[in-house]
Amino acid sequence: MRTSWRAELLKVATVRGQWVSAALVIMAIPVATFLVVTTGGLGTGQTSTSGAATGSLVGLLAIGIWSATISAGEYAQGTMVTSLTTVPRRPVLYGAKLMATATVAGVGGVLSAIIAFVVVLGARAPGHYSVGNPASLAAVVLAVVTVAAIGVSVGVITRSPSASIVVMVLGLLLPKAASGLLGGLQPWVVGASPGTVVSELIGGASLPANQTYPAGGWAAALTMVGVGMAVVVGGAMAFSRRDG
Repeated sequence: MRTSWRAELLKVATVRGQWVSAALVIMAIPVATFLVVTTGGLGTGQTSTSGAATGSLVGLLAIGIWSATISAGEYAQGTMVTSLTTVPRRPVLYGAKLMATATVAGVGGVLSAIIAFVVVLGARAPGHYSVGNPASLAAVVLAVVTVAAIGVSVGVITRSPSASIVVMVLGLLLPKAASGLLGGLQPWVVGASPGTVVSELIGGASLPANQTYPAGGWAAALTMVGVGMAVVVGGAMAFSRRDG
């Protein structure tokens, strides 16, 4: 597994399209945060920490699309056959892809959160915001890693870059956009969606009562991770039962 994981990381590091897109993904949250801060989008009650998370939804979309297209692109480009020839044990290859993507997403999420936090500190008016708890930015990293794992699985299931993009965009945006159609399930579904989980755990953003997870922020995070694991299992089943 370790050798396959290193090979997948090396692939990301050496294939120009993959590392360039990964770098752009890492900058998505800081850039979105900078735009919010410089256009006066932060409320007076927000801390620097919560301000640094204002671009998290953009970052989640970016990492989800990136991870999904990376895995689905192997089918579109025909390189999955080569990968399976090199690593014929499908569970090992699938696990290596998940681990490599999660590694890139985790490191990228940490860098994004730190850069965004520095951006807010540098752009805010002196004394206008309290710093908050920077450690709570770990919620951003948790959401980023979870979405990245889901993206890999969706790419494997759909085997189509365009279809995987549509699924990831809908999966991240539809819960809140269609929240009124969910009835009593609204706080459970919307409250456990990645963007809302970040807002709940970091705080500083006022969420409507019908979009706040009834069992609390950390329970919402566990539900988000649980859903991610279910999608990962679905991807594993699809990968093991279909031809490359």
